[in-house]
Amino acid sequence: MDSSSTSTSRVASNPKPSYSLSCRTPASSVLWAHLLRKDTLAAPPNLEIPLPPIAPTDRTGTSLRILLHDTQAHIERFSERVEKLTKGVDEAKQELGLTKTLFQREHEELTNEMYNLVNRCQTEIQKTTGRPVQAERMEEFCKGVQLRLDGLDKRIDAMQLVSGQTLLVLICSK
Repeated sequence: MDSSSTSTSRVASNPKPSYSLSCRTPASSVLWAHLLRKDTLAAPPNLEIPLPPIAPTDRTGTSLRILLHDTQAHIERFSERVEKLTKGVDEAKQELGLTKTLFQREHEELTNEMYNLVNRCQTEIQKTTGRPVQAERMEEFCKGVQLRLDGLDKRIDAMQLVSGQTLLVLICSK
């Protein structure tokens, strides 16, 4: 039986306007020919295996499965976001540590540079001024003051010794 003659005879006998097979693509016409065949439409009845119902018999279970599936999808999306967030936090921690290290290094370099600059300035000032004239006189003055203080210490010790002996003589004589 030719599939194109069967479909065209149906089209011709149908009073309603329809589209001819020439407008359809070859794949489409093969599909329509297969669908319109009478021998494939009638399936042999098989009473041994009952057909499952189209609608779900356990609506609560189905709703629960749908809910669980949706919940799982939401949890997966949430866990992806959490992973991205934790990666961002870890990267931020690493960058903070790196920034801290760089800041400390820069601070140490700046401190060393300032220290060296101050030492260089002090050296240059000492070169230009030389040894001050007052330094020698000040050393002589300090030596003189030290000698006088030593002399005063000796006199005070002698006075305490004399006063201690006098006090002892007075106590013993009474």
